[in-house]
Amino acid sequence: MRRPLIYLTTLLLAFSTASGTILNTKHNLSATGPGTIKASSEQEVCVFCHIPHNAQPGKPLWNREMPQSAYIMYDSEYLKRTNYPLPADLGITEGTPGSLSRQCLSCHDGTVAIGAVYMVRGSILGNTLIDMIGVNADGTMPSTAEGFIGTDLSIHHPVGIEYDPTNVKNFGVGSKTIELKTTPDAPLKLYTYSGKQYVECTSCHDPHLENMKFLRVNTGANHGENVKFTCMSCHDKNPNVPWPTTHEVMGSPYWDQGVKDRYNNGGSVSVADLYCVNCHTPHNGQGKPYLLRQVEQNTCYMGAAASKDTAPCHGTGTTWSGNDIESILNRPFAHPVNTIDGVHTNFDTLYGYGSTETDPASSHSVKWSDSKHAECMDCHNQHRLGSNNHIGSQQDSATKWYPDTPSNAVSDVIRKVQGVEPSWPAMWTQPTSFTTLAESTKEYQICLKCHSYWALGPTLASAAGEVATGATDNWIDSESVRATDQAFEFNPNNRSAHPVIMALNDMPGSYAPKGLDTWGTTDVMFYPWNQSLGTQTMYCSDCHGADNEDSGDPKGPHGSSYNFMLKGPNKYWPEDPNGNLFSTGQIQADGTIPDLFCSNCHNLNYPHKQWAWKMERYDIACVRCHVAIPHGSPVSRLIGYANFPEPYNYNYNGTKQLLIYGYKKASPTSLDISSNNVYAPGCGGGGCHGWNAGGYDIVDPMP
Repeated sequence: MRRPLIYLTTLLLAFSTASGTILNTKHNLSATGPGTIKASSEQEVCVFCHIPHNAQPGKPLWNREMPQSAYIMYDSEYLKRTNYPLPADLGITEGTPGSLSRQCLSCHDGTVAIGAVYMVRGSILGNTLIDMIGVNADGTMPSTAEGFIGTDLSIHHPVGIEYDPTNVKNFGVGSKTIELKTTPDAPLKLYTYSGKQYVECTSCHDPHLENMKFLRVNTGANHGENVKFTCMSCHDKNPNVPWPTTHEVMGSPYWDQGVKDRYNNGGSVSVADLYCVNCHTPHNGQGKPYLLRQVEQNTCYMGAAASKDTAPCHGTGTTWSGNDIESILNRPFAHPVNTIDGVHTNFDTLYGYGSTETDPASSHSVKWSDSKHAECMDCHNQHRLGSNNHIGSQQDSATKWYPDTPSNAVSDVIRKVQGVEPSWPAMWTQPTSFTTLAESTKEYQICLKCHSYWALGPTLASAAGEVATGATDNWIDSESVRATDQAFEFNPNNRSAHPVIMALNDMPGSYAPKGLDTWGTTDVMFYPWNQSLGTQTMYCSDCHGADNEDSGDPKGPHGSSYNFMLKGPNKYWPEDPNGNLFSTGQIQADGTIPDLFCSNCHNLNYPHKQWAWKMERYDIACVRCHVAIPHGSPVSRLIGYANFPEPYNYNYNGTKQLLIYGYKKASPTSLDISSNNVYAPGCGGGGCHGWNAGGYDIVDPMP
């Protein structure tokens, strides 16, 4: 009976020589082990897992029985929607996918006594257990132990799962791979069953190594680097991206002592040091199903820290100055990031009202009717983003709310985000056909995932339909927030729109003069909008954003204290803070109206003040001529007609405001707006307008 002891000693020496020594790790469950779970008197080290003869099913030379547990397996819409093969359960039979992981779980799932081994020194133990300390009364691992996994594997990295880097999900334009390397970097291991390769617990962990968590990657400067490089050995989250991402290089440090102790023996730890594990954890992820550390947005707020105020992230009290996005999202008018959880799934973009769900179990999308949500990753690709926003570089944008170079092209902070591009129908018609995009190139393509038919669906009555039928029931969601279809409003086949989709000079639905530089002066707009008039484009977030983007608020349409998230020095439309409608009689000498949102960009002296002067200084409310939702109109210059429904025809004290019945643009060389341009027989105040004999050739038709 001495040979087993000689063999075990030789085996132990081999472990000591080749891979460090198990003696100084928690897997030394003998009485000499350093952990809190160990034998009370048993001195042999290897016997808790291995035996040189009469081994049980399992590798190598296994000395324990397989647990018979029925596990809750890892699952996600992301894997389903890529048709990625998911394990039904871990194998019990040796040589089946998951069987190696089930061996590890014979201790870690808490169902089998740790001292329940088959044989010790040639004696079959049967129902006898090796006496252990630090375990439950029945000998199993306590659920409070750091190594406890349990039988719910849905919150742990999947094991017994095929490693298949060839999966591709196609969009209307572009595709997305599963983002796995063709072959994992050494020393990670895959296991082959029936000609296919699989991930097991021991793909990442070597139970004999003397390092934290027994990671196979053991060359990092600290545990944080070992974890990061373990993840990156398989996962390539920014393939073909030639630039480093923000989370990859951000040097902002954690103040959380627990993070420093865990990942660098008490030393400094930054966002860049942890990279993947700022947001993800391979075990016990609270944010299902993507192994997020916290539930969705809380991961972005806290990172790896135990509290928001010790994390260099995006939560209230963050140590990273100027990036407290959580507080902004708690303002009265905000995207519902903090109020709706558990709905977002990857590839939402593929499953709006304009598509058919391929898997009935995959019911979530972006539909406001049953799956409305707005998570951080709906607008940001955390694996691909950079730090610069469209206003400029971080160095020169701190005191600005406006861009120096207007554009609608995606900036660094929203690059590589999924989106939709409408197929543009006839003027003032709701787009219902879309092309899905694996990577948006324009900001509006990201916004229209939610603010269009793609999410709102056909239950939103289009304004064209309302004009025809007299209906007034625009979409009202469950939180009593009125939402209109902004693809419908920005449709470039409309007569007019802000240049969100394309430059004004390129709009096919408009007619000359299309741009605003046709009155012979660039003073019609303030900087920077007086540049490249007619050929410039703009962001949705040039108008919608935080309260004070020029004095510390994180830039972007996260949340605001002002209705519609209007931003800039003036934040009100169509009423002033006292509830009075803005009007032409309030125009100041500098071309602005205090508090009027439009005067952030538009010099109201051209043509509004001249027009008001010509019309005997009439004090006309803005919404008596212009649509109350100034995204776009079937009439030029965002003019609205009296037969328009709400909310385009602003209902003030029960009286609809729009008074115009016909309109045509001023000539390219004149600021004159007279009776030759406007037909408004019900304007009141002693003056009405009609058409001259030649006024019908370019008149905007009634929709």
